[in-house]
Amino acid sequence: MDITFTLLSAIIYVVGSILLGASIFYLLIVWNVKKPEYQDEYYPYVSVMAYAWQSGNVIERKINNFLGQNYPRDRFEVIIYDNDSTDETKDICLKYERLGLIRYYRSPIPYDRKAPVLDQAIGEVAHGEVIALTDPDGVCEKDWLRKIVQPFRDSTVGAVAGLTHCGNYYRNIFTRLRAIEDEWWYNISVLGRSGKIRISDFQPICGANYALRRKAWESVGRTHGSSLVEDYEMTFKLYNKGWRMVCADANVWQEEVETISDYLKQRRRWYQSPLKEVLKGRGKMNKFLGGLPISMQATAFLSFIYSIMVWIYHATIDRLTFFNIIFITPFILICLALTFGLLKVGRKTLIPYIPLFLTFDTSLQMIVFLDTKIRLREERHWVKLGSGQYYHAGTEIRMV
Repeated sequence: MDITFTLLSAIIYVVGSILLGASIFYLLIVWNVKKPEYQDEYYPYVSVMAYAWQSGNVIERKINNFLGQNYPRDRFEVIIYDNDSTDETKDICLKYERLGLIRYYRSPIPYDRKAPVLDQAIGEVAHGEVIALTDPDGVCEKDWLRKIVQPFRDSTVGAVAGLTHCGNYYRNIFTRLRAIEDEWWYNISVLGRSGKIRISDFQPICGANYALRRKAWESVGRTHGSSLVEDYEMTFKLYNKGWRMVCADANVWQEEVETISDYLKQRRRWYQSPLKEVLKGRGKMNKFLGGLPISMQATAFLSFIYSIMVWIYHATIDRLTFFNIIFITPFILICLALTFGLLKVGRKTLIPYIPLFLTFDTSLQMIVFLDTKIRLREERHWVKLGSGQYYHAGTEIRMV
């Protein structure tokens, strides 16, 4: 009995110490949040590109959003690259191309992923020394392009990550949870890595909002790779080649999935993309520190379960002491980190949904992840969300 008691206590303290350290790190990330400032002096020629697949309900909005950018019109071109859509996407794009406003690239055959079409379009159509990319559902602020290219004045910068937000957050409770996730992944943690102090040189890029130096793309074999998460794969390719990845205060509001069924389709596609070879390379500690903010939800899930188990343990086996209480605080600290983070980025209206996000939503994510890795081992293809002919719902995007 004494040996079992000692072993259980040791496990509690070891696991608790790890989770406590991670939660304190998240507080550091939030404290470190600061938007980067760049002088508006650099105007390279840019290929502004958006992916299209069954995007007829959003592509015209995207084209006009690009054309309305506050950037010298003779210094950028608009390119829509289409993965052989069968809806009205082609007709809409050709209309704008005939007017001389955009360039339209259509893949000769349909692919089950974005990367091949993107790389073909860059190689065959794009002329920019910088490639700026978003998704067709995303709405960019008017100064997005001007802001996202400024860091490229530094010749060591290979890619720039913008700040991405959920634009259909108002739809239901589930989209508000998606908004919290976006703010943490693509805003708070992005700014927190390189704010007041530079915590990590590893800055993941998000396919919904990033810019890429053409020379950097050429240096990694002119390819985004072969996985379904080409943005994450490109992150590692660039990092392993020694390119710097930084962030800019360039904002895009995108459409997020609005139902649990669409969420399951999306996440299974993400989690089934094989990245073993991609993850190999230099700078393991930097990559670990860079990835910690993104894994906050997994830590929150473990902290939540851990806290319940520790309370039960101390209620039935061992008395609760002040020293023990220290090891049931990680979940509380994560709640505080997320609360302060949302306050710092001006999204205080999302704070009431944090408890639901850190319990229900993190549990759902972990269940889908484990189910995908254990039961559904084959790689999934790019599949439509919902039951309509379009990939995106075409919901009104609200920029806040």
